[in-house]
Formats: sequence, structure tokens, C-alpha cells
Amino acid sequence: MCGIVGRLNFDGAPIDEVELSRARDMLANRGPDGAGTWISGAVGLAHRRLSILDLSERGAQPMVDGHLAITYNGEIYNFQDIRAELTAAGHRFSTGTDTEVILAAYRQWGHDCLSRFNGMFAFALWDGASRRLWVARDRIGVKPLYYSLNHKRMVFGSTVKAVTAFSDVPRDISAEAADLYFQMAYIPAPHSIYTAVRKLEPGTWLECTPDGAVRMQRYWSLAPRGAEVASSIDEVADELEELLESSVRYRLISDVPVGAFLSGGVDSSTIVSLMARNTSAVRTFTVGFAEADFDESTHAHDVASRLGTQHVEAFLRPEDLLEIAAEMPDHYDEPFADASAIPTLAVSRLARTEVTVALSGDGGDELFAGYPYYRHLRRLDPWRGRLSAAAPVLKAANEWPLPHRIAMGLSALGQPNTSALYAYMRGPLKTRSYRSITTNFAASAADWFDERLAADVPSADLIERFMDLDLRSYLVDDILVKVDRATMACGLEGRNPLLDYRVVEFARSLPQRLYISGVDDKLVLRRVLGRLLPAELFSRPKQGFAMPIRHWFRGPLAPALRDALHGGWLTSSGFFKAGAIESLVDEHVSGRKNHENFLWAVYVFEQWYRENNH
Repeated sequence: MCGIVGRLNFDGAPIDEVELSRARDMLANRGPDGAGTWISGAVGLAHRRLSILDLSERGAQPMVDGHLAITYNGEIYNFQDIRAELTAAGHRFSTGTDTEVILAAYRQWGHDCLSRFNGMFAFALWDGASRRLWVARDRIGVKPLYYSLNHKRMVFGSTVKAVTAFSDVPRDISAEAADLYFQMAYIPAPHSIYTAVRKLEPGTWLECTPDGAVRMQRYWSLAPRGAEVASSIDEVADELEELLESSVRYRLISDVPVGAFLSGGVDSSTIVSLMARNTSAVRTFTVGFAEADFDESTHAHDVASRLGTQHVEAFLRPEDLLEIAAEMPDHYDEPFADASAIPTLAVSRLARTEVTVALSGDGGDELFAGYPYYRHLRRLDPWRGRLSAAAPVLKAANEWPLPHRIAMGLSALGQPNTSALYAYMRGPLKTRSYRSITTNFAASAADWFDERLAADVPSADLIERFMDLDLRSYLVDDILVKVDRATMACGLEGRNPLLDYRVVEFARSLPQRLYISGVDDKLVLRRVLGRLLPAELFSRPKQGFAMPIRHWFRGPLAPALRDALHGGWLTSSGFFKAGAIESLVDEHVSGRKNHENFLWAVYVFEQWYRENNH
């Protein structure tokens, strides 16, 4: 795992090596084992290396082979299979890296080489013969790629900081991105917090030539969901188990120690069980919490004991969590308000003390309907049509003096379409309430999902549309961002077996009866895990990495929250109406209402701004 950055000047101006090296070293945490630059006139590529395969200097990047040069972040898990095919076709290799395989695959198949790669990646390849810069991102979007493009140049990098390290990339905050952030708690692709910087979307490549011509193409997208199948759940579980085992085996390939994050839930327990079947001396890592309401370390310990892993756990005190929270703006170079990033950073640091690669169970909830609100949707959906006439009134129910759960349910019934309902159920502050406190509303999350995502989500079923939106947006721009930045902050490579594209495509081919019922979720995945572990070890409600934000803002973080609002960008720019946020703070701190998620988004934004703009 590494960090990449580069630039192509359309006007032919030579690359400034000092500036390119400065941008490269913004990625030092992603690649602590080495650094390199390659410049040829108006094009320059740079790289920071975390050594995983072929630890010798032969694997250093940027890698040059004749007229081709590449800087690459990620892993092609099936590179040995592709290498054998290319060798048979006459190609010769001098390293044991997947980087060299990408170059040879491009020579052999051109852009179509992407369809052969099973992995997570973001890379930039310069073809000196055709004078083209080609950048690409993996199908699911596990690895990030940002870029800034105008009539004079193309700049790209693994992080926003690397892109904005170039002096001619402006750092004007995007009002649209800020609006979406406060409604969603993350910034969805292709936006970034800066107007001049964009995210390359998953499954997409972009190509530039020195004359400024640009071409962008999606090479992979979600296929339509499968129709009903005659197979029994056990027959489907057989296929899924075989796929998952293959995926785990691929992700065990490494020249450095490999471990796994273990929460004790269905997803991570499945991955660790398959690791234990395929390798010896599995190392697992868990963080626990002093607050019993947030702690699930006992479940992880029980699974680890059953599987015989070398289990390491650490317990975090409230002061530990606050200390890590203060570091988040340095690691997340955009505002990012998923508070579970705090324990994710903690468990990543713990794992890095013993391993350089860690497998996780990310993706299981989106692929197999693991979030509790999917089951709520089953109960909600039949009533939406019956109460359509009352929808305009019900839409405002979350502001009525009713018990929270009842008010939320009634308001959900009033949402006019799937995208509006999704934005309502996912957001930290409901769009109606958010619009009432902003001075210049620039972007609606509901419209965003409707325009950007719903159009290419083919299913008509409400639950399946939610799952698809989660897979295309929440997973990519929240969950995967969280894990990538947390692991890279300490030089750890995270791998996601459940997000092997073969597993994704298989899961999407299943009828709904095989992954969710009225009382249970992840049906076929649980059937696989039931063959590996006793049911009592994982048959419990989903818990997740919850954080005691509500208590922090009524206790140790209350002064810091108020301080963040004075003189910060949100106040000085007039982004919110005068006194609006202070009123929410007063309501929360006094205990009259709970605004923890939205206030956390405000707090994180201001902490990010101070860290990155002053």
C-alpha cells in the first residue's frame, strides 16, 4: 500500500521537481518505506512506498519499462495468474511485483487490462509512445484518487493534501460539498471539500493528452439484481463459501505479517474463520471501551478463543478517545464526521505493532442487508402508499412533540421518494431542519441521490435500492474512506475480502429471501458462518463502533464545542444563520434535545478547517 501523486502540464512547461517532491512527501504516512520521483519534461510521477510484495529495491516506484512509467497504490490479488498468462504470451519479468504485471497487462490489452484485475488500486500510467496519462480506480473504490483539472494542467494524488500541495491548485471551499457533508456526514464523490479538486469515481478511468484533451469512462458498474433462483439457501451458501475462501486466500498473499480486525460480529468472524482454515498462527486485534454500552470486546475474545488466534486487545478510556479525536483532522484531510473513525484509528495502531497487513469484514452490511434499518424498511414500505395523501403533513413529524422513534417513523412515511427517504434515514440532521439554519442552501442530499445514484440503480424494490445506494455512496465515501485513512495513518494496509468484485456480483445476483427476513439479516452469510463457528458466538443484534459523543458534548467536550464555533469558518463566513448553531448546542448540553451527530459534524468541520487552512 502506498501513496501516489503526479502532474501533467498541458502547456509543455517542465515539471517543478521541488514542488512534486513536496507533494509526494505529504503522503509519507502512506508510504514510510521509500520515496521516488520520475520526471520527463512536462509529466512527473511520484510515489511513497509501503513494502508488501518484493521487499527489495526492485519493487521501487515509479516503475519505468521502456516508454511506460507507472505510480501505483494498491494490490492486484490475482497478479500471479495474470503474470503466468502474460509469460505464456512472451512477456518477461524482472521483479516479483504486481506493479510490473500492470505494465505488461497494459502492453498486452490496453485499457481492457482493468477487466482482468481483481484487487484494490489507484494508479497513473504514462504512455510515452502515445503521449497519454491514464489514471484508473478499482471497481468498488477501495483506494482513493483525487484530481484537479483545468486548461493548463492535470494534477492527481491519493489525498487532497497531495493535490493542494501544488501552488496553482486553489483551496476555495465548495458550498455544495459543505451542504452535502452536513446532511450526510461525509462528502460524496465526485465532490471534494474544495471546488477545484474532484474524486475519481469507482470503476472509472480518466485519460489526458498534452494538448489538454480529456476522456473519462466507467469500465464497471452495478449490474441489475438477479431474479428468483430455485437453489436452496444451503446450495447458495456452498457457492458463497467457495468464493469467500478464494477471496481470503488471495488476500493472505504477502511478504510481511498479516492479521485481522475482529469485532466478534458476523462479517469479521467469517473472515477470521476462513483465515484460520487457510493459514496458521492468525493474529487478531480488537479495541474495547470503558463504557459497557459501547464495548463488544468480549464477543471478539470468545471468537478468537474458539479459533485459537493470537488475540491482542486494548481498552480505551474516555481520555484516550478524546486524544485520538483531536488527531482526526490531520489524518482525514476533508471534513469527515463518522465518529467510528476514532476506534478504527485505535485498532489500526494496535494491529500495526505486530503486522503490516490487516483483513477486515467491511462490506458485509451493504451486500447482505446487515443494517437494522433494512428490516425497518420492510415494515415501513407497505404504509407509504396508503398514507401518500398525508405525506406533506407527516414529513414534518420529526419536529412534533412526540417520542423520538414515533416521530422519526411518521416523518419517514412522509418522504416523497426513495432518495428523499434515504437522505432522511442516513443524515445526521434532517434536510428540512438543516435548510432552516443555513443562509444559502446550495445542495440537497435527496436531490444528490436522485440525480447521481438512483438513475443507475435498477431495482424497483425499496430495500434493494437502499442497499445499492449504500454500496455506491455510504460504503465508498464513508466506510472505505474511514478505514483507508485510519490504516494509512500508521502505515498499515487494510484488505477487504467481502469486497472482492466476484463476491459483490454474486451477492447482487441473490433474491431478497436469501439475505433478509422479517426478523433476521445476512441469512446466507450467517449460514456460511454457522459451518465455521457455533451459532451462540454470533447470534445477537448488530452493535458496531458506537461512540459516546452525546455524553462528551454534555461533559468534557462542551467547552471545546463552544470554542470551535467562535471565530471559525462557519461563523466568519456566515454559512449558518446567526445564533442557529449556538441554539442547538444549548439544547443539547442542557439535555432538552439530542443533536450529537450534527454537532459532531460541526465540531469536526471546524477542527479540520483550523488544521488545514491556517
